Amino acid sequence: MVERVGVAIVGGGFMGGVHADVLAADPRAELRWVVDRDERVAADLATRTSARVSTSLDDALLDDAVRLVVVATPAATHQPIAAQAISAGRHVLVEKPLVLSPGHARELAAEARSHGVTLAHGGNFGYAPKFVRAHELAADRDALGTVHSVRVVFRTSGPDADWFRSKATAGGGALTDLGWHAVELCRWMLGKPAIRSITACTRQLSATGDVEDQGIVLIEFADGAIGQCDVSWVCPGGEQLTVEVIGTEGLVRADFWQGMGVEAYTNTKFGAVWEPNQGWLRPEWEWIRNSGYVHQDRQVLDAILAGRPMTHTPDDAIAVVEALDAAYRSAEDGRKVELND
Repeated sequence: MVERVGVAIVGGGFMGGVHADVLAADPRAELRWVVDRDERVAADLATRTSARVSTSLDDALLDDAVRLVVVATPAATHQPIAAQAISAGRHVLVEKPLVLSPGHARELAAEARSHGVTLAHGGNFGYAPKFVRAHELAADRDALGTVHSVRVVFRTSGPDADWFRSKATAGGGALTDLGWHAVELCRWMLGKPAIRSITACTRQLSATGDVEDQGIVLIEFADGAIGQCDVSWVCPGGEQLTVEVIGTEGLVRADFWQGMGVEAYTNTKFGAVWEPNQGWLRPEWEWIRNSGYVHQDRQVLDAILAGRPMTHTPDDAIAVVEALDAAYRSAEDGRKVELND
């Protein structure tokens, strides 16, 4: 008989729905609760999953069958929700960003270790098959020689939900949203070296909200390599996500959206296409799997049921939070920020 993990989804919006769909397809998971402060939102998702509904995590934590709590709420709420679940002895998967401060990241990691539970963070592109293959190629130092540069470009036309554009609810803008993936991919492609320093600049172009729409982050790694993260919410024409690793003898380049095998054209827009824009489009035909969500959530279940280590750990999340915190300080002060090895 298959051992099952009871799951509570906190946050019934878009990302809560993604994790609900992925976990519902895994025979080792049982979706038992959807929690959202808006009961109608929770009920809508619960209808798809046959889960129970509540506006309070307390109700789900009273259910002894719930072993995993998935946190898919606005970023500013991640820390208290994750801390509550960990204190109750539950495993936790928190959508990115894990939290908004290095101190809170270290506290959550310490609490998870103390309670003997898994603390996983949403970094789906680190599990995406295309980028996993690029990572394997980038690790071949005989082919690449001395790797000296890595560059990640992640640009979209901006988020749909209003809370992303409020510092009070999101903590930051494009750097917090897309920069999490960019920094994590940069670091991972190099083998996760320590970060020596961060230099960044940001810009707000939108009249809506109080957060940045663009950000450039320059990372100096302890091994001498240089990382570049170029993120933007102001990119007409659809999402762009590319990774490039350059060495003295070769390079590896991966474009997430190219080579998907489907093309379409419209003078208006396709409502069912991710980042819908007019003109030529290359719609992703199985985006949840190809984006790494299936592989990520399966690893979470493997960690809970079999104690297998995850590819990206709480220490990796701490490193990304520290880097983004330094990037915001650099952009505000106009200076390079040194980090401790």
